[in-house]
Amino acid sequence: MVDADPNQSTKTWLDKCEAVGRVIGSEAATFTVVDTAGTSGSSLIKYIRNADAILVPFKPHVADLEVVVGWFLSLKDSLQERVMFIPNMLSRTKEQEAGFSELDQILKEEGRGVRLPGLTERKAVYPPLLNGSDKNFFDGKLDANTKMETESLFRQILKALES
Repeated sequence: MVDADPNQSTKTWLDKCEAVGRVIGSEAATFTVVDTAGTSGSSLIKYIRNADAILVPFKPHVADLEVVVGWFLSLKDSLQERVMFIPNMLSRTKEQEAGFSELDQILKEEGRGVRLPGLTERKAVYPPLLNGSDKNFFDGKLDANTKMETESLFRQILKALES
C-alpha cells in the first residue's frame, strides 16, 4: 500500500491497523495499491506509469466527466489501455446517460480504456476504516444490492486485468 494522497487517509488506516497487530501490506504482495490525490499532472503520472490497472472513480456529472475525459486524453496510449472508469453514485438521469454516451464514444474512438458498470451508492467507509476496524466493511449493514454491485465491480476489474 502506498499513500500518495496529501490527506494521508490510507497511511492513517495502515498505522492504526498495525497498532492493533494487523499488517496489511507485504513485500511479497501480488498487487500494490496506490492511493493518489484526485488530480492530474506529473506527481500522479509517476505513480501510474507502472500500474497494471488505473482505476478512475468519478461521479457521472458533466463537470467530473470533462475532467476525467480530459485527463484520459492527455495520457499516452500505453497508459490509456490500463484505465478503468468506475462511475460512482449512479442515478441514471438523462444527464448521466448523455455523459456515458459521450465517454463510451471517446473510448471507442481511442480504442483504449473501459467503462465498468459502477455503483449506485458509495457508502461512507472512512470512520471504520480510519479507526483500523477489524470488521470487514462488506459484512456490515450493507443492503443486498450494494453488496451485489460491489462484488460485480470487483469481478469486472479482475476480468479486465486477466485479459
